[in-house]
Amino acid sequence: MGYTVVDDEGAQGSGLTLAEAFARMMAFARCDYAFGRTNGDMHLSLTQSDDAPSETGPPPALQSKLLDDVRARAEIMRRFLKHGFNGYRIMTDEDWQREERKLCEQQGYRPARRIDVE
Repeated sequence: MGYTVVDDEGAQGSGLTLAEAFARMMAFARCDYAFGRTNGDMHLSLTQSDDAPSETGPPPALQSKLLDDVRARAEIMRRFLKHGFNGYRIMTDEDWQREERKLCEQQGYRPARRIDVE
């Protein structure tokens, strides 16, 4: 499954892994991040640069009780699929395409037809 990073102007990258999309979203949001364990729980710590816009809402829960590091980081990163950060969101590529088609139809554009050449 691929992921797309989105802001108010549209897609800022698609076809990314979850980790790539998360890293790109944090870079666009001008936020440093680090994963680490405290008392057995995986935590995500966020540090915004001084010139970054203020957070528009509380971030999602930034911890996981999963013991496997890879799975724990992925669980935390997936929480950003719903919440986003500083105006940037992560969506699945399929959800982004569906959203774009819907927007085009609302604006009166016809979707492009796919032509298969044999």
